Amino acid sequence: MPLRPSFLFRYGQVLMLLKRRARALEVFQSVARDDPRHRRAWDCVGFLLAQREAYPQAIDAFRHALALDPADAAAHFNVAFMLQRAGRHADAVPVFERALELDARIDRAWYGLGLSLAKLGRLEDAALRFAEAARLKPSNAYAGYQLAGVWHRLGQRDKLNAEYQRIKGLDPQVAERIRTEFGIG
Repeated sequence: MPLRPSFLFRYGQVLMLLKRRARALEVFQSVARDDPRHRRAWDCVGFLLAQREAYPQAIDAFRHALALDPADAAAHFNVAFMLQRAGRHADAVPVFERALELDARIDRAWYGLGLSLAKLGRLEDAALRFAEAARLKPSNAYAGYQLAGVWHRLGQRDKLNAEYQRIKGLDPQVAERIRTEFGIG
């Protein structure tokens, strides 16, 4: 008698906890093959492939998960993030934007959108997205670092200095990186 997908999925989760990722990937792929509507299996396949930096395959897995629940902002984020990791920034932008239309509270989506926009040379747009990521999660010093980098590239020294001061109280190491990389002080 074959094992049920729900049992195999739990087995895959145990394998992940045991850091047996290669075997967990096989199990989750088997679950997704046997039950193509098993959203969480597709997410796990995508996650494990992303860890291997197999971005095209991870994109495919996350797109399967997205097709099962197109109203899920996290599913859009996963696809966008993989597109970004694959260097496909122009493709990532509208997917990040859709994730944010569905749930504007995802600070990582604002941050990711900012990164892709900056890579595409849309610096003013990127600054707005990094600022929103920092507003949603004030402890995210890396959003501030990216925002400082945009202000540096745009020659906005006053805004760069203000962001440096904000980050200095938040994360001294990131502030030092801003100071040395962007010539503050």
